[in-house]
Amino acid sequence: MGEFIGLSIAGLSLGAIYAIAASGLVVTYTTSGVFNFAHGAVGMLMAFLYWQLRVQDHWSAPAALVLTLLVAAPALGLVLERGLISRLNVNDTGTMLIVTVAVMVALMGIAYVIWPPSIGRLLPMFFGPNGHVSVDGELVSYEELISIGLAIATALGLRLFFHNTRTGVAMRGVVDDRQLMAMNGRSPQVLNALSWMIGAGFGALAGILTASTYSLDVINLTLLILNAFAAAMLGRLRNLPLTFVGAVVLGLADAYVTGYVRLTGWLVELVPVLPTLFLFIVLLALPAVRLRAGRAAVSKAIHVPSAGASLRNGVVLVVVAALIAPFMHGIALGNVNEGAALGIGALSIVLLSGYGGQLSFAQYAFFGFGAWLFRVLGHGGNPWALLVAAGAGALIGALMALPALRLRGLELALSTLAFGTLAWYMFLSQPQIIGGGDVTIPRLHLPGLSLQNDRVNLVFLAVVFALLSAGVLAIRRSRFGRILVATRDSDTACATLGLNLRLTKVALFALASAIATFGGAIYGSTQMIVTNTDFEYVSSLFIVLIVYVWGISTPGGALAGGMSLALAPLVEVHIPVRFQALTYFMTGLGALTILATPEGIVPLVSERLRRLNPLIGLRSRHTRDMSVGNEQLLARVEVSRATPADA
Repeated sequence: MGEFIGLSIAGLSLGAIYAIAASGLVVTYTTSGVFNFAHGAVGMLMAFLYWQLRVQDHWSAPAALVLTLLVAAPALGLVLERGLISRLNVNDTGTMLIVTVAVMVALMGIAYVIWPPSIGRLLPMFFGPNGHVSVDGELVSYEELISIGLAIATALGLRLFFHNTRTGVAMRGVVDDRQLMAMNGRSPQVLNALSWMIGAGFGALAGILTASTYSLDVINLTLLILNAFAAAMLGRLRNLPLTFVGAVVLGLADAYVTGYVRLTGWLVELVPVLPTLFLFIVLLALPAVRLRAGRAAVSKAIHVPSAGASLRNGVVLVVVAALIAPFMHGIALGNVNEGAALGIGALSIVLLSGYGGQLSFAQYAFFGFGAWLFRVLGHGGNPWALLVAAGAGALIGALMALPALRLRGLELALSTLAFGTLAWYMFLSQPQIIGGGDVTIPRLHLPGLSLQNDRVNLVFLAVVFALLSAGVLAIRRSRFGRILVATRDSDTACATLGLNLRLTKVALFALASAIATFGGAIYGSTQMIVTNTDFEYVSSLFIVLIVYVWGISTPGGALAGGMSLALAPLVEVHIPVRFQALTYFMTGLGALTILATPEGIVPLVSERLRRLNPLIGLRSRHTRDMSVGNEQLLARVEVSRATPADA
């Protein structure tokens, strides 16, 4: 009985931390309509600030808590809301999520710069190692009791605030009708800023409690608080009581599984994957998201090269690869090969997100699956294994799309993140699959051509990328591609016109997954030695971020994104800064440029180059004007044909 009580209190303590973190997430979302992916990073940064004040600068605990929770955290929330969030279009889910993910990565980079991971840090417990009470023979720390008490106080305080104060009621109503709230004399901008200040405070409190109870580590602390997403989604990011129920269930499940379940074999990673599994189940159990009228998000048309131009560009790429290959050697040559292989896989992101508007954070799961399949089936570098990998990826992508048919926008993106996390923990990290050691994968073998030489392999990768990118552009120019773009801008209008959205989504996920798995097989063949860390689920966030920066709607963005990720380690040799900090900070800071250039760097440069030729520029403007006109027509059809049930 004593063990059960101890586990229950430990589970309630962890659930309390989840509840506090999820409450901050719900507060910001219900007011601004923006899902804050950086919520965990805010808590992490504030936990490190508290450590700096409490341990390094020898402040008293109350003074450090007051400055962190009541000054620094609200100030950070205010800066984020005024500087970034207020400029977002809440109907553009992709950009909204990418910007908040970019903030998360940038904050992690800042933490690495200020507090390098090479130095171990320990946040002291509030009442020391002897601060505990005995409950039926089990020692319960004061920190655990404090966490439970603070969670209860948070629940009651938010309930009273949102239902019994004018400001709280106004914050609940501003997300439904900002103009009506402004007409009643309340500033939506002020209410949004206030909600982000409160949300950042709760994130900071959860971060400090987590660091005091568990560990002070940048990645672990950020991702641990991300587990609160599952609790928040149970309440649909609006219902605080359900959010607290979800948090308690998560905490108790973690404690009971740790204490009573014998974790061996495939279940060895069950404990860290429990919140993700819970999130996945919640998302699939939620009612289907209904199509809504009057919310079309017409995006700027991107120039799509003709078939002839695509082939010419491909030839230029192959020629450039052939010219530079003889002058490259060593690590640089290997990294360029890696970047080209990643670029091939990243074409799936262009098709899925750039054309189809479906944001996925599971691409590295398909990369890893493709590499594993080529290892198993590609004996001697058999090229047929590439086709088998692509076919298997298409099948898995179609199956993954079936439950996702009920989800859209934020829910769909979170479901793919959950899928990628589950795939990494339960499949790719298993010893019998890839495990924690080095795994050898054969280099692809083509009759009459040896690819063992990295220079020859680089030219081959350029040929593959050129052909595959030409195929992706051909899809964009086809009727199916036009349907994808129309669906991205206004799925309600497409449904009104009689298009089959379910079949379109399944086909899109199948094609994108086939490309990702094919790219993963190419990547494994190129690297020849891989580990499970090469396919961590967090890497999916990075590659989507970097492709967005370079251009989510163009194959050039995929190639530039893959090269950026692969060549980043070379910077460590030439710039005297902490490499890990530089990678995180520059990736996050670079991704924030999509606010100024939402089309990406590659389309922006291409547009300016085309303007140098008046004839090309005139033709490009004419094409874009027709495209925008068609998309605006779809938006008008959406509004005019919407039924009262849709409104």
